[in-house]
Amino acid sequence: MNETEKNSKKFKIKSLTEVEYYESILSREINDFIQSISIAALIIGFMFFFISIFYGYFWLDSVIFLISILVAKVPEGLLATITVALTLIAKRISKKNCLVKNLEAVETLGATTVICSDKTGTLTQNKMVS
Repeated sequence: MNETEKNSKKFKIKSLTEVEYYESILSREINDFIQSISIAALIIGFMFFFISIFYGYFWLDSVIFLISILVAKVPEGLLATITVALTLIAKRISKKNCLVKNLEAVETLGATTVICSDKTGTLTQNKMVS
């Protein structure tokens, strides 16, 4: 076996063990929601900032008003609510003898109707590997 064959085999093994980052649908939706809430908060905050300046408030009071609107618009319990919901779903799935290591995987498993495995119980990708 020459050096190029050894390197090609090492590359194949390395490529099989690399983990690609996959953004789930749930995390994409949460990011979109947070982004839209942030944009709405900025628009409303600056709108009220300019309105308060127009009505003759001191600029520092207007800035404090802007900051209070930004803080009030951000949902504080969003992360806790999502985590609790996913944990309850994972608990329900575990009653059916399915172990979930990643909470974001619960969303994908919740939409699954059939899970296929071989006789050892290992999930496969329907590929023959030599």
